[in-house]
Amino acid sequence: MTLPGIGAIKVHDDTRGLRRLLATGRARVLFATVTRRGGRWRISLNVEAADLHPAAQHMRRNDGEESLRVVTAPRALRTAQPVTRRLGKAVSRKVEGSARRRAAVRRLARHHERVRARRHHFLHQVSNALVKTHDRLVIEDLNITGMLANHRLAAAISDAAWGQLARQITYKQTWRGGTVLIADRWLPSSKTCSACGHLVAALTLADRDFVCDGCGHQIDRDLNAAVNLATWGENHYLSQVPDPEARGRATNAHRPEGSGRRTRADETSRDDVGTLTATAP
Repeated sequence: MTLPGIGAIKVHDDTRGLRRLLATGRARVLFATVTRRGGRWRISLNVEAADLHPAAQHMRRNDGEESLRVVTAPRALRTAQPVTRRLGKAVSRKVEGSARRRAAVRRLARHHERVRARRHHFLHQVSNALVKTHDRLVIEDLNITGMLANHRLAAAISDAAWGQLARQITYKQTWRGGTVLIADRWLPSSKTCSACGHLVAALTLADRDFVCDGCGHQIDRDLNAAVNLATWGENHYLSQVPDPEARGRATNAHRPEGSGRRTRADETSRDDVGTLTATAP
């Protein structure tokens, strides 16, 4: 991969698919973002590409059937807690400013990056499975900040990274031309009967089965909430679909002509668009 001002560098990931798109004119690299995290350098490419092949587009919806249930998450932070504690103590024992302390800090940073990678790998698997099988998804706008105030649940909620999962679902669904609807956080999806609409206010977090006081309908708690969210999505889909003639704010905008020279190494101009090339392995 060739970067302006740096030259050709080797990359770890396979770039043959991107090179094929660039060679046939089906894609164009807009800009690159270079970051350093956990002792490693990363390059993220913003690519303007053609639409997905029809074979990769959404299949026909299969309403009423459960397609995916995440029973157990990896709990990356909790699993790695013993190693995190040991590496943290190793840092605290080293003399501040010494070479040994810097080496210990680097080991701790690489460990945190591996924890993050495990968590994100799992979230990518879940988000990919959802966007590949659903053209319309409904997610709840949960008050995560308020939920973190509960010290018994804060660690588990943070380790689950719900906000990151919602972010991945949103941009991946946009890639595939699908729709993501955001349900209001006050929607009682878990406490409402999916059969008759009766509200069961006495439902607690310990109740994993939903039993309706009105009609006697009994169903798994999470499945009941999913059905209610699907119904909400059907009723609010048309009202939330954006007008194709509406013009929102521009994204991935570059600096306009005549605005002067670049002042930062990571700043791009229109002259840089499409200049990023890849060398053959």
